[in-house]
Amino acid sequence: MLSKANTSLLGPDFLSRLNLQDPHDLRPVSGGDVNLAYSLYSGNDRYFLKVQPYQDRHFFDSEVASLKALQKHVTVPKVMKQGEIQGFAYLLLSWVKSGPSNQGDLGRALAVLHQTKGSQFGFNLSNDYDFVPKDNTWSDSWGEFFVHQRLEPLMKQAIKKGFWLSQRGDHFEHLKQAILSDAHVQNVKPSLLHGDLWAGNFMFDEKGQPVFIDPNAFYGDREYDLAVSAVFPGFSQDFYEAYQKAYPLDEGYQERFKWYEFYYILMHFVRFGDIYAPRLNRLLLQF
Repeated sequence: MLSKANTSLLGPDFLSRLNLQDPHDLRPVSGGDVNLAYSLYSGNDRYFLKVQPYQDRHFFDSEVASLKALQKHVTVPKVMKQGEIQGFAYLLLSWVKSGPSNQGDLGRALAVLHQTKGSQFGFNLSNDYDFVPKDNTWSDSWGEFFVHQRLEPLMKQAIKKGFWLSQRGDHFEHLKQAILSDAHVQNVKPSLLHGDLWAGNFMFDEKGQPVFIDPNAFYGDREYDLAVSAVFPGFSQDFYEAYQKAYPLDEGYQERFKWYEFYYILMHFVRFGDIYAPRLNRLLLQF
């Protein structure tokens, strides 16, 4: 729960400029570690408000584009409006009331999303505002995209935080070559991905329908989403079994999962520091 001090950042003038009818009952809620998050009512309707201080109106462009891409195939919060007020970027979403959960349904919903195919890897908008910026320039090769637009830029940042990583250069080169030469990588079709599928980025609405939240979407190898989901606890065996039944993975996916786990842990190392260094080192030494 955010502190009351965070509520005071948004005065009556801020709320009035949202152009909502009778905005009231602004309350801080848990909503991740990136943005300030609030529950807000307009009349009898409840909304979820994200705010990022000292950012322009484009801060949430990537999330809005991601939500609009996903909403054609799975359930996501509805984008009500976005903009900038008093130097604070904001995003107003429909409120999702929590209900009964069924992770089998979640797995089947993800399979539906992944069956949405593109012609190239990437996305129509890069996420320059991310803590770790995402270059989503279109590519015809998943290997080239993942190595050059995800792994290499991230490793450059990581080396600045942990010089010991420069001493693991041979392992990193082996990893990149393994990815670029892999038969699956060379033949995989671009799937629409959530892009940040950890346990905090899904919920179930009051009807028990899976809802995907906080996407960082792009077209890539669908194994990426599954591998990221397994990095931290939160997804049940029912989720994976339902996904596999609906849309079976290619043989050898367990080994490829390690590539994407490494990337996700590397990203956490860049963002949160040495707490992730031992796990990162163990993974890198396997390559």
